[in-house]
Amino acid sequence: MNKSKIKTTNSLRFKIGLFYSLLALLNIIFFTVMIFENQSDLLLKNFQFQSENLANTILADIQTIGLSGERDETYDVFRKTLKLYEIGKFSIFEADGKVILSEPESATAEVTIKESVLKKTKEVSSDKEGNLFKARYSLELNESDFTVDFLLPVKLSDSREVFLYTHFNISSIQDRLKQLYIQVGYAVLWGVVFHIIFAILVYRAIFKRVGSLEVASKGMATGNLQSRVDWNFKSNDELDSLGKSFNLMADEIQNKVTTITRLNEEINQELQIGKEVQELFLPSVKKFKKFNIGKLYRPMREVSGDLYQYFQVPEKDFYGFFLADASGHGVSAALVTVVMAMSLQAIMKDNHSAIQAINQLGEVIANRLQASFFATGVFVVFEEPGVVKFVNAGHNAPFIVRPSTKEITYIDSSGPPLGMGDDIQYSLDSFPVLPGDKIVLYTDGVVETPIKEGGLFGLERFTEIVLENIHLPNSEIVEKAMELLEEKHEEYKDDVTMIILDVPE
Repeated sequence: MNKSKIKTTNSLRFKIGLFYSLLALLNIIFFTVMIFENQSDLLLKNFQFQSENLANTILADIQTIGLSGERDETYDVFRKTLKLYEIGKFSIFEADGKVILSEPESATAEVTIKESVLKKTKEVSSDKEGNLFKARYSLELNESDFTVDFLLPVKLSDSREVFLYTHFNISSIQDRLKQLYIQVGYAVLWGVVFHIIFAILVYRAIFKRVGSLEVASKGMATGNLQSRVDWNFKSNDELDSLGKSFNLMADEIQNKVTTITRLNEEINQELQIGKEVQELFLPSVKKFKKFNIGKLYRPMREVSGDLYQYFQVPEKDFYGFFLADASGHGVSAALVTVVMAMSLQAIMKDNHSAIQAINQLGEVIANRLQASFFATGVFVVFEEPGVVKFVNAGHNAPFIVRPSTKEITYIDSSGPPLGMGDDIQYSLDSFPVLPGDKIVLYTDGVVETPIKEGGLFGLERFTEIVLENIHLPNSEIVEKAMELLEEKHEEYKDDVTMIILDVPE
């Protein structure tokens, strides 16, 4: 069964219509049977009464006619008398079954008296003394077609006893039966018409308005805020009240949505401004070309909780790369990154020590934000040949990749996230490197993104995609990693930032 059939059979309109149709059918059948039964009983009693009355009348009329057994004047009188009672076919026969007279005359030779009729002649024959009882006859009623089998003993003028047998119907009963069928037909037709009219009235009074309400509701559900029920509301009944309530609710929803949309547009404008302001704090790579920086920065919303900063002191041959991830998302996290960016830039102007910069930054976050927010961060420093230094404040472990051997070195955390306390001291760890080695920095939005097959994207998968494309420029490596993340991700729950840089010669 397809969806459209399931939907039809589950429809209240369909269920009520089906129930009403069955109820109407049973109602029509019940009253039709009742009418037919009552009228049939009356008709049957009338048939019995008229048959008896007609038999007695015929008996009284033909006793005065002295039949001779021949087709003479007396037979004509006899035949016309029976014709008055609409009896045009009859047979007069002797006790042994010999037919002496018959109507129509042409069928006399072909008429044969049934054995059952001959047996009944003994029941209606004269008694031993030869007296004929006045009301003696055989009357068999056929109730199925309202016909009569009539057997009557008749004395001829020569005192011989013969029998009159005829099969006839009572026209008034037949006419009444026809009228009964017509009346039953009219009753059925009226029942059908009545129920159709009633169904139309119910449909117009209830289902038409319910259907309008359903259409309006679906319109609202699909985003058409102009959708309203539209009928004349003249009935002032429960459905009119429901329709008015729906329209009031729809007006209220439209007003609320309009207000929310306007506010959302204003918020989006503010967020766009915030995004532009936040991007002002992001550094340019022009002064750091020798590091072949490959960067991908993708905020989950307009503003981001990820922050990266580059620092250079040419006279000291100092280069620093900072990546941080503030707790939370959206505006609150973006504000934390602005505070961090401004604070870190101010600190680095006066002091070019990465370890002191991180320690002071942690104190600033803890004191200014009162431990309501924190951030993880990693600071990578190049200040002497063949060595790279790391400060990892609770951040995802960055790693060093040696392309020639595909050897990987992970840099563990050297302390808790920034802002967890104002007296936390971090350590600066040094690692030997060769020109061409790659430093990979990333935020948890990369490795902790849920994927379609279940689980997270993971550090192992990220490392594999980096190794597979280690021969490509750093900008293409981060693009390949993002393509795979786009393909496999189920939803993004955090900002995504990746930075890959080469150890210069």
